[in-house]
Amino acid sequence: MSSFSDSFRNHMKRVGATRYDRNMHDKTREFNKYFANALDKEDCIIDNIPTQAIFQDQSQSNNKDLSDDKYIILPNSVNCGVGSYVNWRSEQWLIFTGEFKTIPTHQQLKIKHVNHSIKWIVDKETKKVSNNGNGWGAYVQNQTLYTLGVSFTGNNLSLINGKMMLYVKNNSETSQITIGDRFFISSKVYKVEFADSISRIGLINLLLDEDTLNPELDNIELGIANYWGFNGEKEENPSDSSNIAIPTINIVGEQKARLGRSYSYSVVQVNEDGSKTPLKVSEWDVESVQTLPINILERDEDMFQFSVIDDSRYIGNMMNILAKVNDQYQSLSVKIIAKF
Repeated sequence: MSSFSDSFRNHMKRVGATRYDRNMHDKTREFNKYFANALDKEDCIIDNIPTQAIFQDQSQSNNKDLSDDKYIILPNSVNCGVGSYVNWRSEQWLIFTGEFKTIPTHQQLKIKHVNHSIKWIVDKETKKVSNNGNGWGAYVQNQTLYTLGVSFTGNNLSLINGKMMLYVKNNSETSQITIGDRFFISSKVYKVEFADSISRIGLINLLLDEDTLNPELDNIELGIANYWGFNGEKEENPSDSSNIAIPTINIVGEQKARLGRSYSYSVVQVNEDGSKTPLKVSEWDVESVQTLPINILERDEDMFQFSVIDDSRYIGNMMNILAKVNDQYQSLSVKIIAKF
């Protein structure tokens, strides 16, 4: 027969030896009870594994109704993260962000509806298509609606320049996408101008420029660009490329922008002696998956200037400023912070 002290120790192990452990135990039990009885809990498949999750609506005022974003709530035991695919109600969704819960009783993540599938040839000998012929689900956003949608030529003459921003899971196949690759989006072909796998770990962010459809290369019926060959735009690396000095090009400006204030950005080349040479910009662009929290004040080949909208709902939003110099894009991530 166990003693009172043994029974007490066993009880404390179950409920928690410290006050923090006991409070966490109670909070976890509250969540488990809520999860078991939630009206919005449904069956789904996450990365090909059947499970259950709670799906909650998100206010669409943050994205001008351009996407029907949802929150997904899961027990900590479910393995998922940014870039995971969720199959729910016969539709595919892509996990975009994950909250770092201050009280880690569960997981809460944001998902976006997959609205396109990109396909490309991964083996030109056998004509093997990415993801075993299925392509990879992506969230595609018309960047012209969000950003400048123009490029500059000559004496600051602006031209309409159709763009798309695409997000896809970062994996062994998609990580091979490089500058110059071409993809079908709807009935048009777009070329990769910029690729970023750092800003959102788990996703690859591609900036696409509208390109010319080439029936001799592109399979319109299958929706695969460069199906019959490559257009030679990709240059082979020269054998002595390791000896070529690549100049450092930076966007100069604040990486934290306060509500209600104005900011200016320019592009410089950092020379070997540490001096900086101003560069001319042929195109400015701004990328954000949410409503753009700024008003454009001025843009030309020397400077990009904007003011941050004085609205506390934008605090925490992230955006990327992109500058095209010598046919190459440079980027700078900017976070919106409080006014004071």
